[in-house]
Amino acid sequence: MTDDLARGVGDHLPGTVLALTAALLFGLGSVLQHEAAARASAGGRLRMRAMVGQRTWLAGQVTTTAGTGAQVAALALAPVSLVQPLLAGALVAALAVRWARTGLPPTRPEGLGAVLTVAGIAVFVTAARPGPGVVDRVPAGWAVVLAVVGVTVAVALTARLGAGRGAALACGVTGGLAAGVAAVLVAAGLTAVSTDGVVDALARPAVWGAVVAGVVSQVGAQQAYGRGSLSASLPALAVLDPMAAVPAARLLLGEHLEPGHAAVWGPAGLVAVVGIVLLTRGGGQPAPRR
Repeated sequence: MTDDLARGVGDHLPGTVLALTAALLFGLGSVLQHEAAARASAGGRLRMRAMVGQRTWLAGQVTTTAGTGAQVAALALAPVSLVQPLLAGALVAALAVRWARTGLPPTRPEGLGAVLTVAGIAVFVTAARPGPGVVDRVPAGWAVVLAVVGVTVAVALTARLGAGRGAALACGVTGGLAAGVAAVLVAAGLTAVSTDGVVDALARPAVWGAVVAGVVSQVGAQQAYGRGSLSASLPALAVLDPMAAVPAARLLLGEHLEPGHAAVWGPAGLVAVVGIVLLTRGGGQPAPRR
């Protein structure tokens, strides 16, 4: 680990701004997609044809796609361990959008949970000062395959669950894990493109692994939105993403955190976990707009 590498939020300001923009877009898109999925669910099963035919779903897809573009741009400019935790800001954006669309303000547990979650993540990225990994490091093919197969199996298992708060939470967990792994593989793919060029990078497992993991994470998110309350699914999606991405970036990309500040960023992570618990216990399913 070298000290001359750029570290922390201040050294990656463009990437930080893009990550926060992505969080806002993801928050809006998640609410719109949840509304469409809720209307298209019958007996605990999601009717895909009914969902994709709704303008609300299309708007949610466009917004989420724009958020993905901002996220990819952020990953090209900043470490995964900085970008993915900042995406937890989607929690606050989603609660605000839900309030505006349904007229139902966040419950007291939701409000407190959102504050604790975002505050915990903010302290984490400030104190941990995430730094980039080994220059030009791309993970080995076997590691990519293992990661992609792992999240695919997890999402497939939760697909067998029915409707309800527990199912929404479980699907959110596996979808968040898949999203975290996908982000790491996207960063690896961008490294491969910058070092090998576009054509040669297509032979890298990390590039195709990023595509597969990205699709799997989207399937997991759609499952989570269709199973139950947004207050159960979105916190898991938003927070399990960085919780998976940070260690995966350490193992696959060699990224690192500030070890001397672990006494600060460690408890900050626990504060975020408390926020998740409060968020998953508060609130109900937002009424879909027709």
